[in-house]
Amino acid sequence: WPRRVDAIHSPVAQDQYGRVYFTDGQAPQVTSASIATRGQGRYPAASYRLGVPAPPSPPQIGEICYPEGEELNDPLDDETRFYVETYVTAYGEEGPPGPVSHEVTIPYPGSRVTLQLAALVAQNHNISRRRLYRSVTGGGVADYLLVAELDIAQTTYEDALPSAVLGGVLETYDYLMPPDNMVGLCLMANGIAAGFAGNEVLFSAAYLPYAWPNAYRQSTEHDIVAMAALGTSLVVTTQGYPYLFSGVSPGSMTSSKLPILQACSSADSLVEMDGFVLYASANGLVSVDHQGNARLATEGIIDPRQWRRQFRPETIRAWSVEGEYFAHYQDAQQRRAGFIFDPQAMDLRHTDSVFDCAARQLASDQCYIARQQRLYQLQQGTHPRAMYWCSKVFLAPANTAFSCLRVLSPQPLQVGIHLIIDDAIAFSLPPGTLTEPVVKLPPLTGRRWQIACYGTAQVDRLTLGTSMARLPA
Repeated sequence: WPRRVDAIHSPVAQDQYGRVYFTDGQAPQVTSASIATRGQGRYPAASYRLGVPAPPSPPQIGEICYPEGEELNDPLDDETRFYVETYVTAYGEEGPPGPVSHEVTIPYPGSRVTLQLAALVAQNHNISRRRLYRSVTGGGVADYLLVAELDIAQTTYEDALPSAVLGGVLETYDYLMPPDNMVGLCLMANGIAAGFAGNEVLFSAAYLPYAWPNAYRQSTEHDIVAMAALGTSLVVTTQGYPYLFSGVSPGSMTSSKLPILQACSSADSLVEMDGFVLYASANGLVSVDHQGNARLATEGIIDPRQWRRQFRPETIRAWSVEGEYFAHYQDAQQRRAGFIFDPQAMDLRHTDSVFDCAARQLASDQCYIARQQRLYQLQQGTHPRAMYWCSKVFLAPANTAFSCLRVLSPQPLQVGIHLIIDDAIAFSLPPGTLTEPVVKLPPLTGRRWQIACYGTAQVDRLTLGTSMARLPA
């Protein structure tokens, strides 16, 4: 897709059609295995508008034929009927009923009623059949019951069925189509799909992602930017406060306005991690878990002004890669760069590894990237990339002297070291000179200490000590 798209797999059990539902900013769509990869070119090759429309016109009552031999009309057995119809897709999805027909009175049981049905106009909903219902009152029932299921091309039907043999009750009164401007499609537990339009949160009927009843809609104070599902909870980020919606059914959702004023700066920055989400705000990365605990995750790592100046949060796009937050951004000169945030180690690293788009495969926890129309698997290259890491400034008493250094690395010869004292490089070991894990340092004193490493090998730990005996492991 050349634009932002949110897609979900079908929540229907053992879906024989292999359906995928998606929103792309134009109108919600559904595709299936039989049409998505048909032919050549960009996939999906074809899709249908999500949802089933209601028929625009009511069934028309035609001729009523009375049974032969009926001469006397018993007013006690007169029956008053109304008819409605629904559309059904080739996937078996039934939409809401159309307008109700005019009232028709049946004076004799066993009469035949001819119905005229409107022809289907051109559409993109995969409609293949229609269902005809009629009203029934009595015997504890007051509803519309199924009369017949017809091919969509059939426009006339003669109803001669007695009420006792009618089918099931009409259940799709409020199975409305999602609005054209709904985006952000995601899937919660219990088969509930969710999306948003403006400041309105929409929920589908359970396991029916084509049906979006108005009764399941809720709203937020500010316009919504993005949302992500966490089990039975839904994290909704807005242009103001974030929200948490929770519930086991679409009709029982409760909303909580979270007490942290951190607006989402970029919809593409919202990423589902392990039990929580991260998104970019103007002040840093914000973490929200399924219980609504929200905090500024990078508060102790980077200053908000530095964050805005360096990473321009409105440009951030991010993915979850092996438990870390992998992000791209554009600097003030429109150059692309990246950073990696480890929420466990609270570590922020810069990277120049950039690509056009990416997708994560959950089964293997692998991230596939696209760069200039070629597909790669992230972190599967054979040549290690150069790295540079620098610690924060450690303040020590004046004229403190560290006498030894330990470097824990599986390949120390590929690692270089800088020892920075009082903002100047005081000691260096270039790659190829670190033959032992412990190095004796020359006499050096200072108050502000930093240590940096660089090279093409993994470094697990750097340790400074005032003596060999006191050097931590």
